[in-house]
Amino acid sequence: MLKFDKLKLVTKIDYIRDIDYSKFILNSKEDSILYYKYQQERPFYLLVMVNYQHNELVLEFTGKILLDNYTNLIDIYTAKDCLSQINRLGICHLNVESIMTDSNVVKCDITKDIECGLMQDIITNVRQNLSNYMKWVTKPYRKEGITIENVVTTPRYKKRLIVYDKAKELQSANNRYFLNAVSNPNEILSYFNGKTRFELNINTMDQIRNLLNIPNNNLLAVLTSKANPILSVIDEAIKYNDCQHRTMTLRDYEHCLLLKECNYT
Repeated sequence: MLKFDKLKLVTKIDYIRDIDYSKFILNSKEDSILYYKYQQERPFYLLVMVNYQHNELVLEFTGKILLDNYTNLIDIYTAKDCLSQINRLGICHLNVESIMTDSNVVKCDITKDIECGLMQDIITNVRQNLSNYMKWVTKPYRKEGITIENVVTTPRYKKRLIVYDKAKELQSANNRYFLNAVSNPNEILSYFNGKTRFELNINTMDQIRNLLNIPNNNLLAVLTSKANPILSVIDEAIKYNDCQHRTMTLRDYEHCLLLKECNYT
C-alpha cells in the first residue's frame, strides 16, 4: 500500500463553504476576485486556495497534518482524517466525502520508511553504483541524506528521489513546532529512530499516471495504486553488478538488498 507525505489536490469549488475570509489572503484584479488563499507552514504545511478564476479548489498538505498519527502517513485509510483536520481548524468547511471521490492529485511525495543501518553507507553505495553517470546525478540533502535525480529538461520526465535519516530530520529546529503540537512527541521520535526515509517527489500529472500505472489522477486511483514507483526509480538509477561481485561486508550487502527490494512487502 502506497504512503504519502504530501498531496496536492484540485477539486470543485462547490466542495468548500463557511469560509472565514479574515484568515484568507485576497487576490483581485480590477475589482474582480481571482482567489482567496490560506497558507501555513507550522506545525504542518497547509494550503487552501479558493480559485474563482478557474472555478476550482486547491488543497495541499503534508502528513504532519495527522499530528499524533503522523507515523501512519497519508494513505487510503488516513486521507479522510487529513481533510477532517482542515475542518477542525475552523477556517472553512470541506465536503470530505465529495473531495475523496471527486478530486485529482496534481503533485505528491510517495514515502517509505525503512530500518537499514547507517545513512553514510547508503550514500556511499548510491554514489558508487549509479547506472549511468551522464543520466543520473546525486546531491547532498541537508546534512543527513542524498538526492538522486535524472538529468532531463522536461518536467514530465523528471524523477527525484530523496533518501535521508528521518529521525535526525525530525529533530531539526524546523520541526520543533510540530513536536510541540502533538501529545506524543517521544513516541513519534522513537518510531522514526533508526529509520531511513525514501521520498519520491512527483510534480506533474503525467508522471503520477506513469509511475503509479493508473489511467487518471483521481484521488482514489492514486491512493489504491498497486505500483511501487520508488523501487522503479531505484531500479532505473542504481546498478547491481558491483553489489553482486565486489567484496562486501555484511552491512554493505544488506544495503544493496535494501536498494533492490526497498519495500519488503
